[in-house]
Amino acid sequence: MALLMRLFLKKPVKKESVLILPAFGVQLETQYGSGKTVRQFVPISRILKPVLTECVTPVTCYWSLSLIIRGEEELMLVFKELRPPVKMLAPIWKALCAAIECGECTETIT
Repeated sequence: MALLMRLFLKKPVKKESVLILPAFGVQLETQYGSGKTVRQFVPISRILKPVLTECVTPVTCYWSLSLIIRGEEELMLVFKELRPPVKMLAPIWKALCAAIECGECTETIT
């Protein structure tokens, strides 16, 4: 019964995407298995810096792409549910750096 409740309450994510509009901002989109789509727009003026971090837990290790938002205390995750590999995250990070003209984002990622 508990398993059925967990499956019923959890909304499986089908797709997450990020659309970078250099002069305007970033649109984050999440599509759920039920067909529901949630979009969130962040104006470019509110983004201080994109951050690519390595997350380590006792059982796994993965990379995460976040945005430091002006006036917010917490980082905003770009991909909230899915965990794309760093080979996919690095070009997105570089494009975000270019869009916000972040001079500090010139580090190389291997």
